[in-house]
Amino acid sequence: MVSLEIDYIYFAELEMLLNYGVGYPNFILSLRERIYQEGLEESPYVIKADRKLFQNVHRFIELMESSDEPLEDDESQPIEKWWWHLHKVAKGKYPSLKLKEYLREIYRKRRKHWRQKSRENHLLLEGLKSKPKYLSFLWRR
Repeated sequence: MVSLEIDYIYFAELEMLLNYGVGYPNFILSLRERIYQEGLEESPYVIKADRKLFQNVHRFIELMESSDEPLEDDESQPIEKWWWHLHKVAKGKYPSLKLKEYLREIYRKRRKHWRQKSRENHLLLEGLKSKPKYLSFLWRR
C-alpha cells in the first residue's frame, strides 16, 4: 500500500480546494499545523502550497466562510503560526517579519493591494447602510 506524506497531502488538498472548490479549509489548516509540529516546513510541497495559499488568501477565506464550519482567526495561537491568522494576512495587518522569507516577499508585494481591497469592501458595506427606497424590498423580512 502506498503511504502519502503529510506535506504532499497538504499540497494536494490546497490545490483541490483552490482550483476546484473541493475540500475542507479547516482540514487544510489542521494539516498545516501538523506540518509545523513535525518540522516539515522546508519541504518543497509545503513551500509551494504556502505560496499558493498566500497568493489566494482572499479566495481561501471566502471558502472558509462558506464552509459548514466557518473559521475565524485563532487568537489563542502564537502570531508566528500565520495559518491561524489568515484574516490579518488578508487585511494586510500581519507583521511581515514573523513570516518566512519566501512568504514575506509575496506579502509585502500584495499588502498594499489587500489593504486597498479591504478599505473598498468596508466602504461598500458602509454605503449599503444608507438604503435607497427603491431597493427597500431587499431589507424587508
